[in-house]
Formats: sequence, C-alpha cells, structure tokens
Amino acid sequence: MKKTWKKTLLWTMTGVLGFTLAGCGNASSQTNDAATTADGKVNIVITNGKGEIATQWAQAAKDFMAENPNIQVEALSGAVGDTVNLLDKLTASGKTVTMAMMSPDSITNKYKDFGIDLSQEKWNSETQYGVKDANGKIAGFPFSIEGFGLVYNKNVVEKAVGGSFDPFSINTRDKLKELLDKIKASGVTYPVAYQTENWSVANHYSTQFLNQAADPNTILDQLKAGTFNLASNPVWNGYYDTLDLLTSPEYNKYGERPLGKYYDDAHVSVGKGESAILFNGNWAYDSLKAVSGESFGFMPVPVDNAPSNPLNNKIAVGPTNILVINKNATPEQQAAAKKFLDWIVYNKKGQDFLVNQAQVISAFKNNPYKVSNPLGAAITDAIQANKTMPFSSNYVKVEDWGNILAPDIQKYIAKKETRAELAQAIETYYKNQK
Repeated sequence: MKKTWKKTLLWTMTGVLGFTLAGCGNASSQTNDAATTADGKVNIVITNGKGEIATQWAQAAKDFMAENPNIQVEALSGAVGDTVNLLDKLTASGKTVTMAMMSPDSITNKYKDFGIDLSQEKWNSETQYGVKDANGKIAGFPFSIEGFGLVYNKNVVEKAVGGSFDPFSINTRDKLKELLDKIKASGVTYPVAYQTENWSVANHYSTQFLNQAADPNTILDQLKAGTFNLASNPVWNGYYDTLDLLTSPEYNKYGERPLGKYYDDAHVSVGKGESAILFNGNWAYDSLKAVSGESFGFMPVPVDNAPSNPLNNKIAVGPTNILVINKNATPEQQAAAKKFLDWIVYNKKGQDFLVNQAQVISAFKNNPYKVSNPLGAAITDAIQANKTMPFSSNYVKVEDWGNILAPDIQKYIAKKETRAELAQAIETYYKNQK
C-alpha cells in the first residue's frame, strides 16, 4: 500500500462508495438499518477499509448472497487515502454496521468495546493470525496478511553474488555489509535507497525490537511500568546499529541528506536496478512494478552477528486488516456475518475473491491460491517455511509512533539526536501511557 496506508491504515472516505446489494428473488433493493428486510431477509452492513478492492468487495457480497438467499448485504467501501473514519461516520448517521474492517490495534484501543468473541469459530483451526482483544479473546478475523523487511531487486543481487541467492542466508549484520560491498563492487554506487517517512522509520522499523519476547506485549508492559531500559538492551541497540549501516553515506543513496521525501525515488531506484535494497513491505510492489518487470524478494533485517538468533532469520508478518463483528448487532445479524467469514475461508468463490481477485495474502492454510505479487508470494513462502515473526506495528498505537516518536527517530538518523536521547523519548512516552 504505499504511504497512504500503512501507517495509519487509512480505511475510509469523503464520499462513501456504497454498494447496496439485494439478494435473489423478489427482495427490495432498498436498504435501511432494520435487522430484517420487508420480505424477512437478514439485513447486514459490512464495511471494507481497503478502497483499492471496492469493486471486488461488492462482487464478493453479490456472490455470497447468491449462495445465501436469506441474507441481504449492504457492502460499503472507503476511498483510498481518506482520513475520515467510515465506521464512525456511519455510526454517527444512525446506521448500525454489522461487521467492520479495521486495523488490528483498534480492538485493544479505540474499538476495544466493539467486537464479539470469535474464539470458538471453526476457521481458527486454519490460521495462527486471529487477533485478540484487550480481554485476550479472539475478536479479529484476519482479512489480509502483509509483511515487511529488506526488499531487494533479485537481478541486481544475483549479479553481485554471481548466481542464485538465498535471502535468508543474510542472517548477520556482517553478512549484510558483505552483501552491500559485493553490490557496490558490481557497479552499483549506492546499494540502498532508504526512505525515511514517519510510518517507515517508526511504526515499522523501530518496533521490531518488541519481537525479542514471544509476546511483544511483554516488552510494552515493561516499558509502561518503567522497568525496561532501552539504552542497555542489546536487541534495541542492534536494530539501530543495522539502521546506521543502511542509512550511512557509504551505502545509502540519500546518506548525505538522509531526511526527505524519497519514497517515490527510492522505488524508482530499486525498480530500475540503480539501487538494490529498500526497507519496506509487500505493498511496495505496486510502485516497483510500475517501473520494472524485474523480480523482487525479502531479506530479514539482521539485528546482530549471531546466525542462530531467530530475529535474524525471519521477516515480520501478520494481519494488517481485520474484520470485527459488532456486539450491538442482533444475534441474527451476527450469525449472518459469521457466515460471510466462513464463506471467505471455506467457499471456493470466497477463497478466489480473497487471493485471486483482491490479491490479498490469505491467513488461512486451507486456501489453495497464492497471490501473483512476488513480494506477497515471498511472504506466503516464509509463512510456510516458519520464517516469520509478529508484525510488530500491530502492537503499538500507530498514530502515536508516527506523530509523536517518529520525529525523534528521524533526528537520530540525521545525527541531530543521540541514541540515548532517543531511548529517553520512547521511555518517557510509555511511562505516560495509561
């Protein structure tokens, strides 16, 4: 998704794209907030936060209704890049949204009282990515899986190493430096094009240290309690040692002036093969493919020089959009929404909608399809090879990291703030959290 998402998971719109979809038979196409339609169908409203799949979302609702004639679906989508919250907008207008798409952190923060318990749903046996609410109950259906790490241009890297390349062989910082030197020796002046937007340096890169615990919340709880010392933590320091390498003038195209609006230029550089590596996620492929037809993959971000360290051998992967059923919907509406979730997981048309039509990486191991996007395919392969760790951005308040903490991280990259000062800024932020 590029800069418009990620980073706050923008999922709404100024002009709501509404698809009022009637089921088969003689049902009226008129929709309202009633739990049932005039002819007795269960009426549900479902919202989609990925505006780029609005057409596919509407078609999925039609296909679902064709197989469930007793359910009428009003499928609404948000426009890409709009910051007006669709769920809030519809709720304020008096409409009850039966099921809403939202970011994973929402069900432990803003919408912690919205969802119902989905822990007993059958589809949990097909995925490890169900998202828990503040009470530890699974309330989020993992609609889309995404991942991030070091995106690399395969052709450039393979030329530099003189043959086939295993991205997971780069499992120490020294091996990463050795690879960067080989890329330079092959004729690429700057192997890295490191863009420094707030969401990238903060929500994504700088949260990776949370994965040193089996549950990232463990570290967050310690930070809130004031018992976790960042400055003395080897993992936290290790990620910034690696960031120093990636953003250095020796390897980074923007090293002399590391802060700037480099997102588009970085993608052009790596897409054309003028550089080889950028830190980003599978959403970057939309920009890369516009430049080049070359292949791309993911490398882990090494945190130290211990090849056996799990953090050096995995990429961050997890749900970035979840579907949550409204506890204020009627039992009949909740049951209908659960049927829609089952349809996505178990029905061939639902599986096809998710992966082939929407080009979403499925969280469910029973889905036989694989996205054609090579970065998405690389994530699927990493999941199957057990080479993934949690998507660390899901455990923080992304708005706060992007707005409050990112400026300190950017100052650190520009050498206008020390690492000790950065550690203090993050610790102070968490000590002030309720």
